[in-house]
Amino acid sequence: MPDRPKVLAFDVDPDSLASLRQAFPGWQVEAADGATPEALGHDGDPGAADLLVVAGDDQEAETLGLCRELRGRARTPLLVLVPPDREALVWAVLDAGADGCLVLPVHAKQLVRLVARVRVGPRPGRHTLSLDPAPQADPWRDEGGEA
Repeated sequence: MPDRPKVLAFDVDPDSLASLRQAFPGWQVEAADGATPEALGHDGDPGAADLLVVAGDDQEAETLGLCRELRGRARTPLLVLVPPDREALVWAVLDAGADGCLVLPVHAKQLVRLVARVRVGPRPGRHTLSLDPAPQADPWRDEGGEA
C-alpha cells in the first residue's frame, strides 16, 4: 500500500479535526494533544508530515514557540487555527513562521484553499487575503461598472 499524505494536528479541537478529515479524505490525520516546543524534541519527525496544523490558544508564548520550533525542524506547510477572540495573534504566528492562518470555526473548503495557496507560494501582484493594499496602481484592472 502506498504511503498516504499525512497531517499532524497539534492541540486541534474535535470540530477542526473533522474539518481536516473532510478536507483531505485520502490523508492520514494524526492528532497530538499537549504539544510544547520542548516535547517536540522527544516526539516524531514533523518533517515527515505533508501538513502541520497548530491550534492557537490562550498561551500565546507557547503557540509562538511551537510555531518557531516546527518551522526550524520542517519546511512542511504550517497552518495555525486561531480562536475568534484572538485575531491579534494572526500577525504574531505569521511572524513566527506559520504559512497561513484561519480563524475558527474552519470549514473544509477554507482548509483546501489555504493549503493550495501555500503550496503555490508567493506570487508577485497577488494580494493575500486582501489584508494589504495593491503595491501599485494597475490601469488594466477592471473595477466593475461602466464608464
